[in-house]
Amino acid sequence: MTNFPYRRALVAAAVVTAVAGCESKVYQPVTAGPDTSAPMVRPSSDWTLVWNDEFSGDAIDKSKWSHEENCYGGGNAERQCYTDREVNSFVEDGKLHIVARDYQFTGPSDPQGQSRHMATLPFTSARLRTMNKGDWKYGRFEVRAKLPFGQGTWPAIWMLPTDYVFGGWAASGEIDIVEAVNLKTATDELGAEAGKEEARIHGTIHYGREWPDNVSTAAEYHLPNHVNPADGFHTYSLEWEKDEMRWYIDDIHYATQRSDGWYSQYKEGGRWVTGESDAPFNQRFHMILNLAIGGSWASNANEGGIDPSIFPQTMEVDFVRVYECSKDRETGKGCATVQDSAQFIAGTPAPEIIIPGPDYATGPEFVLFGDKPDKHLRSKEYDPQFKIYTETKPVEGRGDVLAMKKTGEIGNFYFESPEVNMGEWMQGGELVFDLLVEEKAPESNILVRVDSGWPASSDIDVEVPPLGQWTEVRINFAELIENGNRFAPGSKANVEGLKNIFVMEPTGPMVLQIDNIRYEKK
Repeated sequence: MTNFPYRRALVAAAVVTAVAGCESKVYQPVTAGPDTSAPMVRPSSDWTLVWNDEFSGDAIDKSKWSHEENCYGGGNAERQCYTDREVNSFVEDGKLHIVARDYQFTGPSDPQGQSRHMATLPFTSARLRTMNKGDWKYGRFEVRAKLPFGQGTWPAIWMLPTDYVFGGWAASGEIDIVEAVNLKTATDELGAEAGKEEARIHGTIHYGREWPDNVSTAAEYHLPNHVNPADGFHTYSLEWEKDEMRWYIDDIHYATQRSDGWYSQYKEGGRWVTGESDAPFNQRFHMILNLAIGGSWASNANEGGIDPSIFPQTMEVDFVRVYECSKDRETGKGCATVQDSAQFIAGTPAPEIIIPGPDYATGPEFVLFGDKPDKHLRSKEYDPQFKIYTETKPVEGRGDVLAMKKTGEIGNFYFESPEVNMGEWMQGGELVFDLLVEEKAPESNILVRVDSGWPASSDIDVEVPPLGQWTEVRINFAELIENGNRFAPGSKANVEGLKNIFVMEPTGPMVLQIDNIRYEKK
């Protein structure tokens, strides 16, 4: 879908129940701490500086940066309009300031900022990019910055493809050098003690197919000695070479991912193909600096919503520097800065491209999962808060089952299928599965849904069985379809073009197992 080139992280095919500014919520005061800036990083002499901005003048250098101007919301229901006004971005004291303000603004509702349709959003901020002024394939990318803090803040230093050779987001890729949300609020990190301060940074890549069939791989990191990234300047770096990427903060190499854990799949001549070599990360990308407010990640994490008392908030950037490897300019190899302590991120290998035959998804029984998923299906999660864990595990007397643990309020597990006409199941068809709930929060319930791309989705409530007891669940398929989408009244799944043919969505914390998922006809 080429209309999503600017879409930001962690949006999948299933429902996004983003919330905006919870004005009535009582927040704990959040303030900056003492300066904990780290010394500047000096890369090895193998790296040759090819592009930089030290922000030493008195204005933003328009030969290097362009402003994006829109009230599009970043594709994630973010609550800011991006402007080119000096109150939202300026150079002062040798630093770029990107400032988010609590100020209502009206502007074009499309990412290009050209639509006649206007949108009004409650905050303003800035988003700068180097596209066609600084575009690179492979290299070392350094940005020294001080990040903002408070509930609803979402700073990002990242890269998008300049040419979209493999199609729209995220088939042509996205590289997030660093992101953070809601720094210095109470963390929602799994297992954290109550009141612990949010201090995580995230390095992520997005790849796969065009939305909504995209996937992502992320690493998170805590600075040593409980240092918070909002309390000082740190150098965030990416070393990107053919077949490998490495993430750094200051002089710490904290994550590595390789090309056997990413891929691009797209249609060529009407047929799906897998990109060669290290696609999609073998084309030129440009740099983006922005500060978003709210949206599907920040508003759904930590304390929830947007704290109106924190504004204005600023991301300060000391410098941006881009290097190329002097040992091999074509591949970027030979200049790596490697530490054995870095986490290796396995990623997601390219799935086999299987073209369904004429008997796919036909009756009288269509098995989605016995001991493993049907070969046409892909197991996926919508998990914006990093609080869903799924695996296939053996259970005595049953073979392998699907196990799911959800520790937050948002997210689900689903089976993605090649687009399929399920019309024949409307007459006497049932969606059937075995369910065991091991643990649940008192308020947690279960939704089951099918969809053909949001908001064309249908859902239904499933009664939670007694804890620890396997129970067979039967759902009339026609009733499920006609029930429609409770989150988007008037919408329902297109039965002739289903893509996600089983979605399991606990509404809160829950540990469960699922087995023998199938469609049956009476």
